[in-house]
Amino acid sequence: MKTTTGRRALSPLALALLLATTAFAAAAPDQVVWPAPKDVPERVRAAGLEMLDAEAMDMHIHTTLKVYSDGHPVTVPADLGIDRSGPKPRYSPLHTHDTSGTLHVESERWQDFTLGQLLTEWGVRDRVREDNCHADVTGRRVPGDPSRIVLRDGETITLRCR
Repeated sequence: MKTTTGRRALSPLALALLLATTAFAAAAPDQVVWPAPKDVPERVRAAGLEMLDAEAMDMHIHTTLKVYSDGHPVTVPADLGIDRSGPKPRYSPLHTHDTSGTLHVESERWQDFTLGQLLTEWGVRDRVREDNCHADVTGRRVPGDPSRIVLRDGETITLRCR
């Protein structure tokens, strides 16, 4: 079936499937958005880290972060700690590439990196406090301030905030 503009119109079946899918997606619970900041270099400096011209691989670990706000999932933004404003990207040693929740630590030297540094880069450290969030690391409850959690390879940190 063609329209007057020469483009193909959706068949009745395709249109019905599209409408059903859209209705289902609208009924699904919304994810909470805590957006990534625009001032990446400033946020990285505030976290006590420095921007690198390339990803360093002397220390290379991955930690998974899952965040919930009032029971709703929060998407960890892509490009936390990555400045794409210039001709070539610049990287914090602690960054994300996508929205999977994978935190990448790619540093020139071995040292401790903390969840607080990532939360500072993200600009949400004030939201994640001991009095309104609790954390589990690979299924074990961690008492105290979640920002003090040291990132370890292969671990999953789950933050539940109200």
